[in-house]
Amino acid sequence: MILRDLIPHLDKPVVSGSLDTVINSLTYDSRSAGPGVAFVALRGKTADGHDFIPKAIAAGAAVIISEQAPPDDVKVPWVHVKYSRVALAQAAAFLHGEPAKNLSIAAVTGTNGKTTTAFLMHHLLNAGQKRCGLLSTVVYDLGGQQVPSTHTTPESLEIQGLLSQMRDNGCRAVAMEISSHALDQHRVHGLPIAAGVFTNLTQDHLDYHGTMEEYYVAKVRMFEMIASQAKGAMVINADDAWGRKLIQRYEETGKVIKFGYGVGFDYRAVNVRYDLTGTTFELEAKGRTFLVRTPLIGDFNVYNSLGALAAVQAMGLNLRETVAHLKNAPQVPGRLERVTEATTKFQVFVDYAHTPDAIENALRTLRALRPRRIITVFGCGGGRDRSKRPLMAAAAEAGSDICVLTSDNPRNDDPQVIIADAVKGFTRPKNHVIMVDRREAIKIALENARGGDLVLIAGKGHEDYQEIQGKKHPFDDRRVVRQLMIQIAGNRDVERAEKQAEREIRDAERRRPYDR
Repeated sequence: MILRDLIPHLDKPVVSGSLDTVINSLTYDSRSAGPGVAFVALRGKTADGHDFIPKAIAAGAAVIISEQAPPDDVKVPWVHVKYSRVALAQAAAFLHGEPAKNLSIAAVTGTNGKTTTAFLMHHLLNAGQKRCGLLSTVVYDLGGQQVPSTHTTPESLEIQGLLSQMRDNGCRAVAMEISSHALDQHRVHGLPIAAGVFTNLTQDHLDYHGTMEEYYVAKVRMFEMIASQAKGAMVINADDAWGRKLIQRYEETGKVIKFGYGVGFDYRAVNVRYDLTGTTFELEAKGRTFLVRTPLIGDFNVYNSLGALAAVQAMGLNLRETVAHLKNAPQVPGRLERVTEATTKFQVFVDYAHTPDAIENALRTLRALRPRRIITVFGCGGGRDRSKRPLMAAAAEAGSDICVLTSDNPRNDDPQVIIADAVKGFTRPKNHVIMVDRREAIKIALENARGGDLVLIAGKGHEDYQEIQGKKHPFDDRRVVRQLMIQIAGNRDVERAEKQAEREIRDAERRRPYDR
């Protein structure tokens, strides 16, 4: 494309330089700038892309898109805009042929449940004959081709590129998680959302947003987008206090769909029952009642299922058929994922729970399975909201019989400082153990587990690394559990064999004739 063609797609740009300049690609990283590349200067929390404009020009950037007016002596074409992030989203969409126009978008935002809800919507849309892509914390599915996820919601340039691949691969829909960071930074600007789900809002990301109110304001932006569209559904958890605020704000639009356990909700769950193999409940919706079966367990997965069902039904799927498809939903990696066999004497679950609310919900679910004891291994992330660390410990202690406090992703923080913050939330000193090394912490939990116990490894879920001092080291809780289970089983076999040998020796000695 040429700059002249791009200009009409930007908000009130002021342009200097040749409008016939050729643009082959966009970048917001000055190291990727060069001939035919437009450099977009983005402002971040720790760095400002405007500081790197000279480097981009020196590298031969074709065009500069910036929130600053050009210097008098600049020779490269310059586009002065009010918001660079909005301009990047608009330019990326145009460059990729506006792929979102060919896709029906099911989006989900909230503190907890985003990944599971996105996976469920992806599964249900595919089962309903709408070939569906997926943008999630765990993986990106481009329509039969899966690639590793880099962010819960990538930058707008990457989003548009991924959507264009989905379109080219024959997708008709996409299920995507939208984080508060993405909403605050306009990464999803301009996307037409067919159905947007709000799961809940609990304390998280306050290191970025500052207050819960600002965190909520970021989430509101997704529903502002839907409100500004001619069509679109707002699927909101009406049992959540922040969800009720959203409902009050948008109920008059006629686009709100309420879900939860409350009487009169559009999608309501009653008579919930679950065990190690899944959950069953009755769904009251559209004046009818359906029996729902899902292989996921817990009240929070009932909410995730309700949100997903409501969203895809609003997108045109048949509700009865969709309910039937839910029983074949896949296990979401690292979301209360059972990593032991059904025949194992004690069960081990790995979960991504890294907020007080998520830990509380996971443990409440496991407690309802009536275990002998619950042993919880958890840590708190470094470089994040410090105030939630003691709250996580308090939630873990309240729901567990034994806690093993360890490292999560300490990042650039001192693990001992993180643990010292978390320990303040404990009130019973005799029911917790501290072990900084995460592998050793998991080993302690498994070695002390007995028949009928449940072990929860919380915090990292699907992640296959541990980030320490800026480096990612291979570490997958699920893999570590399986390795240790084999080792522990072997050790216990040896221990049993040794005890059996000792018993046989004692028995033989008792039977031996008295030696005169």
